Amino acid sequence: GGSREVGSRIQLDGAWSFQAQLDALRACNREEDWTFKENSVKEVTDRGRTEATARLQKALGESQLMPRQKRKAIELENDEDRKITEAMKAAEADVRKHVRALLAPLKDLEQVPRSADSDAAALAIFRQLRRLQVTVECLKSTRIAAELNKPRWRGANAAPEVRNAVTSLIKGWRSMYRAETGKSDVLDATRARKVRLQAVDLEEKIFAQYQRLKDYRRVMELVTEELMQCRDVSDRLLEGSLSGYDLVAKNAGRLRIAARAVDVVDVEEPELAQPVI
Repeated sequence: GGSREVGSRIQLDGAWSFQAQLDALRACNREEDWTFKENSVKEVTDRGRTEATARLQKALGESQLMPRQKRKAIELENDEDRKITEAMKAAEADVRKHVRALLAPLKDLEQVPRSADSDAAALAIFRQLRRLQVTVECLKSTRIAAELNKPRWRGANAAPEVRNAVTSLIKGWRSMYRAETGKSDVLDATRARKVRLQAVDLEEKIFAQYQRLKDYRRVMELVTEELMQCRDVSDRLLEGSLSGYDLVAKNAGRLRIAARAVDVVDVEEPELAQPVI
C-alpha cells in the first residue's frame, strides 16, 4: 500500500508521489482550528469577557435612550381593567384641574409689584405644584412650564428663593419629559454609572453559569436581544425591581428549552441529520 502506520506516526514509502507525501505530512502537522466550531469546548477568555461586558453596556445604554412604550388602545377584557383605566384617566384629569387652579393666581401675582408677600404666595404655589404628579400631557395642555419660564419668576430681578424653586421645578419636569418621550441622545452621569455597573454584574452572572464559549455566547446574545427589544427591562434592572440573576436565569432557561427541542428532533427524526442511503 501507499503507507502503513506504526503507533500514531504515519509511514510513507516509494509508492507515493512527492506531492502526495508532502500533502500527507502537512495534514499530520496541521493544528486543528477550534475558533469557529460551535461544538468546541473552548472556554471564554478574559478578552472575550471584556468584549461581552462592553456589548451588554452598549445594549443597556441604547435601551435607556429608547422612548418608553405608550399604552396601546386595546379592547378591555374585563370590568377590572376598565375600572383601572378609568381611574387613571380621572387621576390625570384631576391633576390638570389642580394645575389650572394654581396657574390662575400665579398669573395674578405676575401683575403685582414684587414684595415679600407676593413672593411667599408664589412659593406656596410652587410647593403645591411639586406635590402633583405632572405628566407630559399635563404640561402640554396647561402650559404651566411656559408661565414659570417668564422673567417674573426666573429673571435677574426675581427673588433668589423664587428663582431657585422655579428652576428646580423646571429641571424636574424636563427630566420627566425626556424620560417619557425619549428625547435625549446621552445618558446623565448617574444613569451611565448604573449602566456600567449593571453590565459588569450581568456578565459575571452569565459567566458563573457558563464558562464554555458556545453557551456563554448564546446566553449573552439572548440577554442583549431582550434588553434591546424593550426599555422596560433595562428600567427594571437599573431601579432594582428586576435582578440580573433572574434575567440571566430566564434566558438560560430559553437556551435549555431550545437545546432539548434539538435533541428531540435528533432522536425522533435521525434521517434529518444523516440520510439513510
